[in-house]
Amino acid sequence: MRHLNLLIGASLLIAAHSAQAGRPLQTEDAGVLDAGACELEGATARLKRNGLASTDSYLQLGCGVGHSSQIALAVSRARASGEHASGLALLGKTELFQATGEQPTTVTLAWIVDGTKLAGDSLRHTGTEIKLVSTTPVAADYALHANLGHARDEQAHARATTWNLAVEHAGLGADKRLAPMAEIFGDDHAAPWWNVALRFVAVPDKAYVDASYGRQIAGGRARLVTLGFKLAF
Repeated sequence: MRHLNLLIGASLLIAAHSAQAGRPLQTEDAGVLDAGACELEGATARLKRNGLASTDSYLQLGCGVGHSSQIALAVSRARASGEHASGLALLGKTELFQATGEQPTTVTLAWIVDGTKLAGDSLRHTGTEIKLVSTTPVAADYALHANLGHARDEQAHARATTWNLAVEHAGLGADKRLAPMAEIFGDDHAAPWWNVALRFVAVPDKAYVDASYGRQIAGGRARLVTLGFKLAF
């Protein structure tokens, strides 16, 4: 049961950070929604670890609130071996500055506070993270995203330094509708992960679908597969 609860907890944690990230990456980008602009996004993730598997789904609504900031609320639900748990996350992002030049770097501050409700238990504050996020255009049609954060596991009373590095293509072909990307991410307590992903523009500036596949670089080699969407309005 302990391993099962840990798997469900890991699944909800990944969902919370997926909600904060620039789907289908686990890495956040530095873009911030304009005031009054909103995005509805969701995803389903399948996590396999130590011979067990869990499925998690989340739905998030985020809006620009002015002052170069956005805020969002995400709900999630994880299932594994007949057990289930729910998650709730509040997250936001504020642009700090944008450098000048031909390839200007944008830097934002992102944060997330999340809670988990295991079956038969009440909702508990389970995690907090704050991180610096940068996005830099590099070469033609490429952008480099980098994250450096500090996370606290409230249940384990443990802290971790988190990091992410990703490269994203602006889009292939004349219409630039299919965007490939790749990343590596992790923290100072566990082996890192690699992840590859695709985003397809179904309706320009309005609707997107995406998918990703990643593995942990360690014994046992945990795997993560996601499928998601985003609607902008």
